[in-house]
Amino acid sequence: MPLPTRRELLRTLAITSAFALRGSGVAHAIQSRTRLRVLLNSDYSSVNTWFTLADDLGYFSEAGLALDYTAGRGAYTAAGRTAAESFDVGYGDVNALVEQVAASNDRAPVAVYMMFNRSPSVVAVPADSPVRTPADLAGRHLRGHATDVALQTFPVLAAAHGVDASRVRISTSEAGMGAVVAGMLAGEYDGTFGYDSTITAALITAGTPTSRVRFLPYPALTPDLYGSALMVSRRLVREQPGVVRGLVRAVNRGVAAVVADPAAALAATKRRVPAMHEAAERARLEHTLRSDMSHREGARLGIGAIDDARFTRAIAALCAAKRLPRVPRLDEVFDRSFAIPANDRITTLAAG
Repeated sequence: MPLPTRRELLRTLAITSAFALRGSGVAHAIQSRTRLRVLLNSDYSSVNTWFTLADDLGYFSEAGLALDYTAGRGAYTAAGRTAAESFDVGYGDVNALVEQVAASNDRAPVAVYMMFNRSPSVVAVPADSPVRTPADLAGRHLRGHATDVALQTFPVLAAAHGVDASRVRISTSEAGMGAVVAGMLAGEYDGTFGYDSTITAALITAGTPTSRVRFLPYPALTPDLYGSALMVSRRLVREQPGVVRGLVRAVNRGVAAVVADPAAALAATKRRVPAMHEAAERARLEHTLRSDMSHREGARLGIGAIDDARFTRAIAALCAAKRLPRVPRLDEVFDRSFAIPANDRITTLAAG
């Protein structure tokens, strides 16, 4: 049997130490940590594993934090629920956050770390569909979850390509993504809203060849849009800025750990979801790293940061397309005072 590498030994030591701390009964150490209520985008999965791997490696503990997680009900719901249910931290779609701020919701959180520097959204169609461009969607029937990010940001795509959104029939479903995609492939409707990674995972889970589906990708069609971000309550920013800095640093370390060792990231998810479909979750994570987090600006700015001009355009486009009450300033949506130093940001994911 080959001897473990130094990297494997260090990872094992870190995970063992973290679990030992939890089970050691050192009450004082645990009580001295600041507890934060965290709303995830979904249940534990490979695409929020920066939190779980960082937890297992002790990064939050080292920052003096203890995170209590609540499973989310979709990335688009995170901003609203973080505000309405007084979570300290939320993880989800930044476009939904723009909507909260545009509505002058003074309880809306603020983004502090941009995770997805590309929109993960797509309109999926059968591979043999005549739909090739946004203009081809006129007169078609699309289905998705009511709170799906792609569905909710579709007005931006339509406006950008001169598509009369009123000519696109949109219906919603509460069924799982696998069932929604299956209905599309059965000819019940023409296309499906979703994330590329989620639809691909649903196909793999169902044993359906991924070649049966094509995508109209938002990153190509609405290139200014960003995706998911780490958000925190404005109360936390105001009263405990040091806690926010520690949180952002620990999450950034978690992202770096996932990039360095995706297998360890998947193992962190499997510890929490033993029945997870490993091939599907591996595909979701690979796509997320390769696409949703690999905008070319990443080589210049790194994960966590934003391009001011691009994000300002994205905010304006969303507000115009959805006829929101006002156009928020960039600093109302994203607080860069907690930015990770440039040298500590992950830049290796950039597509070039």
